[in-house]
Amino acid sequence: ENNESSLIIKMNDYGDLPLAVLFTSQQIVIETYICPVNTIRDTAEFNLFLLRNQKVLPLSSVGITQVKQEEYYVAFGALSLNSSLADVTLEITTLVENALDIAEITQVYSQE
Repeated sequence: ENNESSLIIKMNDYGDLPLAVLFTSQQIVIETYICPVNTIRDTAEFNLFLLRNQKVLPLSSVGITQVKQEEYYVAFGALSLNSSLADVTLEITTLVENALDIAEITQVYSQE
């Protein structure tokens, strides 16, 4: 039995950026796509940059996920199911800001 539920939030104030919110039996995971991995010129260099700078992304992490046979960089955060609405709101706002910052940085590493 799958006890997971999800919803999509469209962030109107941030260019309609979509956030996927997944509720599991243990946590709330919020994620958004940054860019397809194949748009990055040197993924090893970009991955190293992300690992070295992860600590400057408050409340967020960066990973790679596969969607329909294509890999994407994603920004995500996780919260306890007992989190307050204020904590969830802070996580969402921070995640959006971090995702937009990372998307801007990808321009330096993008294939031209």
